[in-house]
Amino acid sequence: PLRPKLVSRPRLVERLNQGLQFEHKLSLVSAPAGFGKTTMVGEWLDSLSLAAGKESQFVNRVAWLSLDEGDNDPIRFLAYLVAALQTLAPGEAGEMTAGQPPDGKIGEGAVSMLQSPQSPSTEAILISLINDAAAIPDRIILVLDDYHVIVSPPVDELLKFLLEHLPPHMHLVIATRDDPALPLARLRARGRLTELRARDLRFSSSEAAEFLNQVMGLELTAENIANLESRTEGWIAGLQLAALALQGTISIKGHEEAADFIKSFTGSHHFIMDYLIEEVVEGQSESIQNFLLQTAVLDRMTGSLCDALTNQEGGQATLEMLEHANLFVVRLDEERRWYRYHHLFGDLLGRRLRQTQPDRALSLHHRASGWYEQNGYTDEAIEHALRAQEMERAAQLIEKDVDALWQRGEHLKLRRWLGVLPAELVLSKPYLCILQAWDLFVSGQQEAAEQSLQAAEKVLVTTAEPGTKISPVELEQLTGVDKLKIQGRVAAIRAFLAFYRSDVEGISHYAHQALEYLPAGDLTWRSTAMVALGDAYSLMGEMTAAYQVRLEALEACQAAGNIYMTLIAGMKLAITMRGMGKLQDVIEICQRQFQLAKESGLAQTAVAGWLLAIWGEVLAELNDLDGAVQQAKKGAELTERGRDLGMIGWSNLCLARVYFSRGDMAGAEEAAQKMENIGRDSHVPTWISNLLAAAQARIWLAQDRLVAVSEWADERGLEADKEPRYLQETEHIVLARFLIAQERLGEATTLLRHLQGTTEAGRRISRAIEVLILQALAAQAGGDPARAVTKLEQALTLAEPAGFVRIFADEGPPMARLLHEAHNHGMAPDYIRRLQAAISSQQPAQADTTSPQSDQSEMVEPLSERELEVLQLIADGLTNQEIASRLFLSQNTVKVHTRNIYGKL
Repeated sequence: PLRPKLVSRPRLVERLNQGLQFEHKLSLVSAPAGFGKTTMVGEWLDSLSLAAGKESQFVNRVAWLSLDEGDNDPIRFLAYLVAALQTLAPGEAGEMTAGQPPDGKIGEGAVSMLQSPQSPSTEAILISLINDAAAIPDRIILVLDDYHVIVSPPVDELLKFLLEHLPPHMHLVIATRDDPALPLARLRARGRLTELRARDLRFSSSEAAEFLNQVMGLELTAENIANLESRTEGWIAGLQLAALALQGTISIKGHEEAADFIKSFTGSHHFIMDYLIEEVVEGQSESIQNFLLQTAVLDRMTGSLCDALTNQEGGQATLEMLEHANLFVVRLDEERRWYRYHHLFGDLLGRRLRQTQPDRALSLHHRASGWYEQNGYTDEAIEHALRAQEMERAAQLIEKDVDALWQRGEHLKLRRWLGVLPAELVLSKPYLCILQAWDLFVSGQQEAAEQSLQAAEKVLVTTAEPGTKISPVELEQLTGVDKLKIQGRVAAIRAFLAFYRSDVEGISHYAHQALEYLPAGDLTWRSTAMVALGDAYSLMGEMTAAYQVRLEALEACQAAGNIYMTLIAGMKLAITMRGMGKLQDVIEICQRQFQLAKESGLAQTAVAGWLLAIWGEVLAELNDLDGAVQQAKKGAELTERGRDLGMIGWSNLCLARVYFSRGDMAGAEEAAQKMENIGRDSHVPTWISNLLAAAQARIWLAQDRLVAVSEWADERGLEADKEPRYLQETEHIVLARFLIAQERLGEATTLLRHLQGTTEAGRRISRAIEVLILQALAAQAGGDPARAVTKLEQALTLAEPAGFVRIFADEGPPMARLLHEAHNHGMAPDYIRRLQAAISSQQPAQADTTSPQSDQSEMVEPLSERELEVLQLIADGLTNQEIASRLFLSQNTVKVHTRNIYGKL
């Protein structure tokens, strides 16, 4: 808030107004300490609010962020940036428009990403924030005050990205002592920059006179004012501090001493500042001096906190007195409960404290940490413990509250603290080792995660050895239940590490070990272990067992109140039910889980993205292709904001399938190849890589790139006569398609017979339907229409109750012929008509513009590309033997193609 007495500066207000009128992107207020930068921007914004009441052309919505050194952490910077923008109230003239954030509020998606356990992409958070801002019709003015404290290149890069993508109606204001690392020259050359420098901000003689006599009430002569203005060179802080010192001098010695005092000024701003601080501080009573110095370590102050640091009472009354005395105290709320020092004054008090009492700052931070801990401010207690260099105590505070922080999803904050603590201290605390291991695991750093787990186990072993330096309290904590709890959590994380390696035995072993060790009351980690156990059954292909365990895991996560793991368990249950062919049940789970994510502020996180991708893939199967691509695309984007490589890979697998069903092979191929770039820097789970490679191979088949598919099959060691393993089931299904395309029908039939047995035994209904479809297509290609129709009927019987569509329609013309035959046999007429409509409505994925196209628009069943080739050779007069030789086919296959052609015609 602006002070009641203020020197108005209309010339500078007008300069800033012009920046808005000319649609400049940035207003830069850059000058050394004490030139009134913050006050100037505040006055300008105050004038804008008054103007808005007279002119309704614009509604200005202002967000203000005062920065400090802690904001050099990019994630913390973004968190506070989002918080500042979320203070925007809807403008009176602003109508709600399509795409506008709910309730006109910016940053809900960004908050969800910041609260995600995975480390989000900072650029993704900014993109979400920018999109929200772009959807609001009013002008947005974002002020970043004290940007000079930022010395982190990553934060500079974030600001540069924001500036380059700023919506047209959004304006950035930066107040700083040093120019930021932004492309100022380019902005200046393009006329997109408004600048106020020290020469602009200096008080003129008339402004200095108004300030000294009217604001500060000194009644100085014109000569004294001119001398003081000259000595300080219009430096506002110098004038203010001089005025405070003069107030004391005049009150004691009278106005006749003022001239001598002013003449004593000399030297640079820093020397003047030191002198004036000495004059102002030492001009106060001893109790106030002590109060100022002892509270200099605080970022914000309230009465009882000040009492704790000063070992006195009356802190609240002192803060209010300092505010009224204009002693550089800034009120932070209307109730006058919380204050902070003017940054410049606080910096100087801190420097004076370090100069005069160098050892005292650490003890004051210690007291502050204790007060915050006692009053339930855990985060601040940890921060001050770190500043007190009490790393051991900070680690204990983190350990003490780690479960609560984990439950709240504040993983990024925990990660930052772990980064500050010495590595050897982290490795000496088993709970911190476990926390670090999980963070490394989701980032794809499997070996580093295992090393952290081993460090946790080493601590447990060490505590049992005689002569170990450990306190009795810690020793008591690391025995009995607590020791088992730690071992159980270690085992739970190892189960997830085994899952990423597709190590079924390892998952089962460690998950059961975790459940054996973990106390009954440790619901969060017991439910986490149960989620891992479900993964073991899933990798074995035992859908019924996987379903039961994952359902129990979901219920356990809900009972534990762990929202994040509830979403994970729900998604894994949905994947299981997808394999069991229960499509509508999957949709219902996704709807419930997404509602939970929204209610918990996690709708824009990676785990919600995974949910949307699964949802989109099932919508594609149900032939809602528009809804499918919207959900799956959004889902893949969200998962890429996090760090969990399993989620990213699975979401892109779903997106590839959706694009494939839409006939967008370029989009499908891009999604299938997404993990290649990510995999260069991180360890991508083998099972994800294999699934995406199989998806790529199917796309090649659709593009008739058989050589590429053959090379993939050879590289994977896939052979038709080998008994297919479940973990390679997807790859073997693609191999079967390849064999049919090569007309190696005997090999394809043998392989599909094996696959039918394993899919039916495992209750993998979705796969069983696909295998039956391929058996029907193989029989059709081999000239056995009766077997083809029989296998198709079996597939239809399994698929119709759940409403499968694309699993048939994606097969294209060969399936259209089969469905025509099935229709003639009177099978499921309504269902078959629905499937035929889905095939006929599908456009070709790619058109070969280099060859003439046949008009098949009036045909009930279009000819396939191979049939068109055979027809052209028939038209050229070739015999069946010549056609077989030209196309590298058997004569029998040519006869089958010819029979199909005549049937269609």
